[in-house]
Amino acid sequence: MKIGLIELSAHSEVLDSLLRQAIDVGASPTVYTNPFCAESSTAAASAAVEWKVCPPGLPYAEFLAECGPSLGSQDHLFIVTPVDSLCGMLSGASARTPARHCLVHNLNTFVSSDGNRPSAAVAKLVLEGAADVLLPDLRLRRTGDPLRNRAVNIAYPQHPPSEFVRDEVRCCIPGRMYSGRDHAEVLSALEIAAPRLTKRLRVEFLGEHSTEETETAVAAARKAVAPSVELRDHPGYVAQEEFDRTLAEADFLILPVSEYLTRNGIIETRGQTCVTGNINDMVRFGLPSLMPAFYPLSEHTEGMTARYGGIPSLADLIVTWVKTGEFNRRKRAAVPGLEAYRAECLSALRDQLTRR
Repeated sequence: MKIGLIELSAHSEVLDSLLRQAIDVGASPTVYTNPFCAESSTAAASAAVEWKVCPPGLPYAEFLAECGPSLGSQDHLFIVTPVDSLCGMLSGASARTPARHCLVHNLNTFVSSDGNRPSAAVAKLVLEGAADVLLPDLRLRRTGDPLRNRAVNIAYPQHPPSEFVRDEVRCCIPGRMYSGRDHAEVLSALEIAAPRLTKRLRVEFLGEHSTEETETAVAAARKAVAPSVELRDHPGYVAQEEFDRTLAEADFLILPVSEYLTRNGIIETRGQTCVTGNINDMVRFGLPSLMPAFYPLSEHTEGMTARYGGIPSLADLIVTWVKTGEFNRRKRAAVPGLEAYRAECLSALRDQLTRR
């Protein structure tokens, strides 16, 4: 089966996850993308994948027009990120061949009547039937809702859990430091936990600062938690290679996802109308994680997490995990669940490939 994956934005990690799943179900994938995503992909070297990369400076609409024969030869086309550059391709195809699937990352924004929202034009086409709406996690489906009855899992296992023997514990908070993650809560919890730690803890904020305020907050906390906690942060974008290398060497993650996210006046609820990419980070490397209690997970991955409900609760969990090495016990216990979750992911993708 021939599958085309179109990603003209910067969600290289989502593209990579779908690409690995397509390979694992035995499909022949063709990727239509930009240089950024092509260079960031960890699956780029796979002989099973054909890459069509838009040359710098060429408008995406022209790129897609040039790829017309290739696009038309696919059995299925997956739009990873809906952008308005896709309108010509979607509106110009009268028949639904190949079958088209549009991954919707923020459902409330996508279905909003606000014509000025990002990607409003392509959303209108999809909602009128130019492609099927595909949600990025099976937990977002709702029985009886035609917009919420199709989904795949974006989070997908890639690396088996690794245990480390060393003098310090390494924790990561992956992703850009912005309002969608409550980094202030983490910093406050670390200040409470620091005097109680019996082993050195290294905490890496693995993403760029979106404001000067977050940079200032980390600098202030760095002094407050020393010497038992070392805080590391990044002044700019973290390249995928460095991001993956740091995660591969981590003992556990803290995922301080905010429950609500507001963009352009539209509210999204995490785990209900949108998902966090941090679940992909957790699953991809088999990393035990501390995360808020509200977020829904697959029964296969729930055991990898410990849930907190506020700053004191998070501080207590940090102390317990560092003192006892609880993260290693959870890494060992996670393997069967990750195997079952992988099977769930591939089953969900196969289900979409049998539907037209």
